[in-house]
This record gives sequence, C-alpha cells and structure tokens, in this order.
Amino acid sequence: MRKVLASVLFLLLSHLPHVCADGSDGKQDPLQYLKDEALAVNIVARVIEPNQVTVWRMDSTKITISGRAVEVRLEGDNILVLAHLIPYLNSDNTILLVALGQVWAPSADKKGFRYYSTMKSLPITPGEKVIFFPFGMAVDQKANVYNLELEIQVTPYAELNKGGKTTQSPSH
Repeated sequence: MRKVLASVLFLLLSHLPHVCADGSDGKQDPLQYLKDEALAVNIVARVIEPNQVTVWRMDSTKITISGRAVEVRLEGDNILVLAHLIPYLNSDNTILLVALGQVWAPSADKKGFRYYSTMKSLPITPGEKVIFFPFGMAVDQKANVYNLELEIQVTPYAELNKGGKTTQSPSH
C-alpha cells in the first residue's frame, strides 16, 4: 500500500512545474500547489423510473487535477456503464467538462451485447451542477422505461474546506 501511495505522489509531483520547496522566487511548494490546483468532482448517479421516482442512487466524490479523468463504473448483471469525466480548468477559472459515456448492454435479440457511446463537452462554472445521460433510457422486460443520469459538480478542492459546495440547480 505504501508503494502505491508513493507511486501516486511521485506521478503527481512529476507532472508539476518546477517549484522550490522553500518558496523562493515567489513559487510555492509542490504539496501546496496540489492543494490549490486540485478539483473535487462530486457525482450523484441515479436510476429514475418513468414516474420520476429514484430507484437507485450512488454518491461519490473524487479528487483530480485539470486534464485528468475521473472514472465512474456502474456494473449490473448484464450491463456495464463507464463514464469518464475530464475537467479542464481555464485561466479565467471556468471549467470545460468533457464527459464520455460508454455502455455495453444486451442486444435486442439477447444473443450478444451492443456498444453505445456518447460524448459531451460543457463549459461550466465551479460549483455548477450539470446532468449527463451516459445511456439515455433503459427498458426492462416489462417495457418500463428508466433513465440513468449522472449529476456532476466540479469544485476547486480548496473550496471544500471553506464550505464551498453550492446549491445551484442542475442545468441540462
């Protein structure tokens, strides 16, 4: 476990610009840089029935840096849904969120699997909630329609300690 943590820290630090640990030349130490530049990606995955009742929900928060993907993996008995969420922090502190959805589901004749993919890029502000539909609608054996949605909120990690989670309503 220590080797894994050391490897992750080494990879993160090797991708940082050269900074001095003593803060000389007006630069900050690498750990402070990570704290200042890290992004928290809050994800709420939901399966919703046609009558808008949530039948399944999963909440997750993952920490990343600009340009590094966060993966959401949802597995069922006969379905696999992957979402890759990549936030890019712009110089004006806005965020470009790239969301890639991949789904493997049984074919209509149940003799194999079909692959579906979708990609969306959204300019967002920090703390803004957006909804991503990696699958669209799913239909069960009784022809009930279910929606799978991911509510995504990207916030600078430093804002988490300040109570920076916002309550803006999601945009579509």
